[in-house]
Amino acid sequence: MSKEEKLVPIPANIQIEEFKNALTIKYKWNKVMGYTLIGFSCFWNSILYFVFISNMIEAEMPLFVLLFTLPFVGLGLFILYFGIANILNTTTIEVGFDNLTVKHAPMPWRGNRDVFKHDIKQLYVKQHIHRGKNGVSYSYSINMIDRDNKDIKLVDTLANPEEGKFIEQKIESFLKIKDTRVSGEY
Repeated sequence: MSKEEKLVPIPANIQIEEFKNALTIKYKWNKVMGYTLIGFSCFWNSILYFVFISNMIEAEMPLFVLLFTLPFVGLGLFILYFGIANILNTTTIEVGFDNLTVKHAPMPWRGNRDVFKHDIKQLYVKQHIHRGKNGVSYSYSINMIDRDNKDIKLVDTLANPEEGKFIEQKIESFLKIKDTRVSGEY
């Protein structure tokens, strides 16, 4: 750890198990966001049903009109799935002497990875800025630079930078990776 690097305490939502030959880091996803998304999905899907689908069935609308609503129904179902995943899912990062594994469970989600230790050149935390009509929000990810100098996202949508910095420091310490500043690092 460099002199400018600060020791980060264990964030409240992170569980850690560290042994001589294995490190396991677990954190639960954002339940508040999950409940919000489920509420919005119920509202969205109710409007779709009562305004479009029930009227189409009663009026025996042509099939192309029903097909027009399918993307909106799909979006509503995806938002529902994402909300449930936020409530139930946990991300588990398992680090052994020669590999690092990222798993999201129990609901399937993209981003599961298995990386060999020798492919990791550097880990760092990256800030993502999201601008919307209600202002600006931030999320954080843990990225790695591989041996080919490619930027690969390992863990996404962390709520605050302390979570990312803690995970980065823990993994680098366990794998004995010297911390080096990366362009674009938070």
